[in-house]
Amino acid sequence: MLKLMPILNFIRSHIPFVIILTIGLISLIFGILIFGNTNWGDWYYIKIFVPLNVKVQSVLRFSDAPFYMVLGMVFFIILIGHIISVYGKPWRDNLISWLLFLSSSAILLISVFYWMWGFNYGHTTIGESYFQNEYITLDTVAFRKRWELQTNRVNLIRKKLILPDSTDKSTEKHLTQNYAHRFRQTAEERNFFFDLDTNLQPQCKEFIPPGLLLRLNTAGFYFPLGSESYVDKALHVTQKPFVIAHELAHGYGVTDEGEANFIGYILSQSSGDPLAIYSSALSLWLYMASDGRHLSKSFTKEMWDQLSPAVWSDLQARRALDDRYPEFMPKMRDAIYDSYLAMNKVEGGMQSYNRFVKMVLTYEEMIND
Repeated sequence: MLKLMPILNFIRSHIPFVIILTIGLISLIFGILIFGNTNWGDWYYIKIFVPLNVKVQSVLRFSDAPFYMVLGMVFFIILIGHIISVYGKPWRDNLISWLLFLSSSAILLISVFYWMWGFNYGHTTIGESYFQNEYITLDTVAFRKRWELQTNRVNLIRKKLILPDSTDKSTEKHLTQNYAHRFRQTAEERNFFFDLDTNLQPQCKEFIPPGLLLRLNTAGFYFPLGSESYVDKALHVTQKPFVIAHELAHGYGVTDEGEANFIGYILSQSSGDPLAIYSSALSLWLYMASDGRHLSKSFTKEMWDQLSPAVWSDLQARRALDDRYPEFMPKMRDAIYDSYLAMNKVEGGMQSYNRFVKMVLTYEEMIND
């Protein structure tokens, strides 16, 4: 009994840390179950993820304030309170207190992240449930024809399109809100939505300061702790609709980046909005160009040269943004994110983005049969 006294005294003196540590252990055990069996992942999506996020979204949708700012302010207040509480104590007590504070914060943050969204990495993917992981493979001739068809389609859509005024700040803000609303409606109106629950109402807001996400080599991200997503405020108007749709896909529980691209594409193409249709069609074209770069240089150059002056103008405007907001340590960012995706069982890591083209082409063949 005497040997247990120090442990009992520690527990009594550090109850918040013990509670958070217990939450972390429960999350770890649950994660092992989920990542070991997709049935657990599917159960989590239906029984925990959807009800939990529906409630969170119903509370936060009434505010335009980015929730990451609210949480940042709360953490700052807690941090200041902790600094005040340890002021004047012996250095050893201070060291222990800071170690417990930092470890508690990390454990709690990681646990909440997985309960709010991360366990979806163990959920059955769209590739498994809808495509059975079987995608069509086009030979060189067929791929060239499809790429050329996409080139003509992008040019035709752009010819009929009038871009909104990107210099109007109120229009810019409403554009993000309006597209998020339109895409949620589109998801609800479809007879089926790839087994995703449309009771979810994911939000999308603009991230500030402008250009910060572009410097991190990304256009947007999903923030599970607030059950909402963000797109860079500085994004070109032709990029925003598709990026918004992509991030909303994460809000529906899609973890694979290629699948989020696919869902974003379907939402955009089904929305009936000319800008969304153009934004997603041009994104597909660019991914096809990435896949097609291994073809003959002359044909690749021909495809680029066939883009209309208006499309070229849009691409040059995007490039100007890249020059204005140069990437910050892109190799490190890609290495970290690739490791993160691989750790969470996303096949191919960063390369999962490139599954987008295969999914679209397979889907087209399925619906045309």
